[in-house]
Formats: sequence, structure tokens, C-alpha cells
Amino acid sequence: MNTLFSGLTHFQALALFSLAVSATFAFLSKRDAVERAKYFGWAFLAFLLVAIGIGWLMYPFSR
Repeated sequence: MNTLFSGLTHFQALALFSLAVSATFAFLSKRDAVERAKYFGWAFLAFLLVAIGIGWLMYPFSR
């Protein structure tokens, strides 16, 4: 398991996690394919933007 994901950067791992969770949420919560696609896109972008925002807010405390 370690060798499979060891080469990923933090952003790539975040994008992979966001992709998986957004797809799961979309399939579990929506019935229509168009609604699933819209929800998937919205959730994926929301995960990325929130995580980047939180990381940006925490940056001053890392030093």
C-alpha cells in the first residue's frame, strides 16, 4: 500500500480523495445522471476550494 501512493504530492492526494468522495456522494444521493454529474462537479470543486482555503489559513502558523 505504501508504494502505491508514495509518489503523490499533497495536492494529488487531495484531488484523488476529493474525486473518490465526490463520486461516492453523487452516486448515493442523486438518481438522475445529469444531477449526479452536476453534484459531482460541485462537490469536487467544493472539496478542493475548502481544503486549499484551510491550508492557506494555516500557513502562517507553520513557521
